[in-house]
Amino acid sequence: GVVVDFAMNTVCAAGTGSFLDQQAARLGIPIESFGELALKGNVPVRIAGRCAVFAESDMIHKQQMGHRIEDIIAGLCEALVRNYLNNVGKGKELLPPVVFQGGVAANAGMREAFRKALGMPIIVPDHYNVMGAIGAAILASEEIKRKGSKTRFKGFDIADSVYDVNTFECKGCPNLCEIVNLTSEGELLARWGDRCGRWSSLIS
Repeated sequence: GVVVDFAMNTVCAAGTGSFLDQQAARLGIPIESFGELALKGNVPVRIAGRCAVFAESDMIHKQQMGHRIEDIIAGLCEALVRNYLNNVGKGKELLPPVVFQGGVAANAGMREAFRKALGMPIIVPDHYNVMGAIGAAILASEEIKRKGSKTRFKGFDIADSVYDVNTFECKGCPNLCEIVNLTSEGELLARWGDRCGRWSSLIS
């Protein structure tokens, strides 16, 4: 397929995987169990989901009122879906097939909330959590072949490589930036920390 449109949530953290992680931690629930608990919610509680701060405050308030945790979590999932549709999906005609990717797709509660809101099946691919990385790798491979250039890919064993990090203070101006060097087997791989680019620009 070809991408014909793109939209991203740039307004608030509400609706992101990290927000779900934070709420799971606050409730003392493993994030892996969060979605399954949401499915056990019989009466999802209305949660204000347009702002992460308000959503958390609302969840605490609903807990104090005595609502079941399952209903609160189910309500949170529905709130995040509403936030997505009203923000990122606003003005767009959402047609099947709907493919849900990214880490949040692992959350069964979020999948169900999207299914209910859209009234259509939600497809979660096998490699939902790394599809962006796979796509980037395919694009990079195509670009290398198109240019006929050599890849800079270090291989899958790069995580086992040994790196050395050292720093020095640049005295080229009053900023006195701390420059960080990253080396491996004597080769300078990266350099950062300079505000002006004097040192980092030397890395090709």
